[in-house]
Amino acid sequence: MSGDIKDVKIAAAIMAGGKSSRMAGQHKGMLLTPEGVTFTERLSAEMHKLTDLVYISYGDTTPMQAEGCVIVRDIYKGCGPVGGLHAVLTRAAEDGAAAVAVAACDMPYVTADLYRYLYARLAERTGIKEYQSNPFELYDGAVAVTGGKIHPLAAVYSVGAAGICKTQLEESNLRLREALGKLRILYVDLEGTAYERMLLNINTEEDYKEYITGRSRST
Repeated sequence: MSGDIKDVKIAAAIMAGGKSSRMAGQHKGMLLTPEGVTFTERLSAEMHKLTDLVYISYGDTTPMQAEGCVIVRDIYKGCGPVGGLHAVLTRAAEDGAAAVAVAACDMPYVTADLYRYLYARLAERTGIKEYQSNPFELYDGAVAVTGGKIHPLAAVYSVGAAGICKTQLEESNLRLREALGKLRILYVDLEGTAYERMLLNINTEEDYKEYITGRSRST
């Protein structure tokens, strides 16, 4: 076993359960790239470079489907990112995966290499080459950080993290960062790396206009 993500059975999930309220009601996963494909389709293509097991996390509606992706519904309805993460981790465990690479649907620059990098840092920290084991036995995940900001939906999580998410949901605590605080997380600082720009989120109509015209702000 080496420090390569292909050494574990991994699933991937596009987190698309948000209401897109700041996009005038248009679902962010359906926004188009300059190449004319939706954000969801582009992310699907990247995630399929990691695994054949790719989910799209939705709440009650299905804004769109993508070829080769499985729709996963929230088990605990209306509970935001914690609910979505719990659902995909639970499904991945049922499908025999050890971990899930997650990406928010409004991150148009994300590539598969981001998750390879996060996993490599996780394997490096756990001494995987010598330890000859699964780094997710020692950590619950690797989460991207830049400029002191945590990006919990640009991360790789062990399926075992579903238990903490479930506890939070049963306590009606929807704060994802509090869930992270109860997990063994490796925070990977991407500032100054080639991966930093991948953390850009398109949150508003103005963000989208800047993205389309090539004037996207940095993270």
